Amino acid sequence: MAVTENVSSCSLSAMWDWSHLSLSGTPPAFSLLDAATDLLVLERNFAGALELCERGLQIITTEPRDTKNDQVKAALAVIAIQALAEMERWREVLPWLLQYYRPPEMPHNIMEMCLLLYSRVKQPHVMLELSRDWLRGHVAYPSVQYKRVAELHLLNILLPLGHFSEAEELAQDPQLFSKQQQEVVLTAVREEKRRLEREEEEAKVERERLSHEQSVSPSGNVRARYLQVAHMVYGALSAALTWTRKIPLRLVLLALLLMSVILLRLDPASPASQGPILRLLLLFRQTFTGLFKNH
Repeated sequence: MAVTENVSSCSLSAMWDWSHLSLSGTPPAFSLLDAATDLLVLERNFAGALELCERGLQIITTEPRDTKNDQVKAALAVIAIQALAEMERWREVLPWLLQYYRPPEMPHNIMEMCLLLYSRVKQPHVMLELSRDWLRGHVAYPSVQYKRVAELHLLNILLPLGHFSEAEELAQDPQLFSKQQQEVVLTAVREEKRRLEREEEEAKVERERLSHEQSVSPSGNVRARYLQVAHMVYGALSAALTWTRKIPLRLVLLALLLMSVILLRLDPASPASQGPILRLLLLFRQTFTGLFKNH
């Protein structure tokens, strides 16, 4: 499945690390580990593999800690992580792990799997504090495995989240990287920083473009229509004013007198006045039309 492409190689290598354990003298959970591996790899029964891993981990938690128990516990956890990822239940991986491990106690291969998994599903923030705590807990004893976790933390967590200062500080640690490696890592940090800056600038331009489009549609269209109507009204009033200036003042006063007679002297609510009002309106319309035709 797409989610597990980047974690499959890590989980298979982890299972190989414990394949040398023999059945004699191994903890009881080892048989469950063997069965869970078959379910995961051969039968692709992910739910069954997860169930066997949980049963094995329950057994181990009741036994004294030793190297072999720790190895079997880590192997069971690796298989369980792979099973959860295969079932698209990757959100449960970290809460599930924290039932059995404190962050500094997690084996390096489990940390690598988690870093790859949450980077793959575009959720690097989930691992930020966990991987920081893990690195702080192992900084006194740097090893090849520690360097591998630090590299994944830098490239898969810090850079995508934009923690460039922390990434540069980690890249300049001589315990982790040689001079040549530091140059390569710092170059990657600078390129990622420039890429994010370009994306932010492009996003800003896009926001401005959308804002401009929204200002003209639909509310912008409304404002444009209002302006258009205002111009039309202004033009009509200007034309009417120019037109009425050509009519003699006495005729305008006569028209106003007729309007006042109609509106003030007669009661429009009275049925008796409906006939006179109608006739006066017709007379007014004819008179007013005649005045305009003559002038």
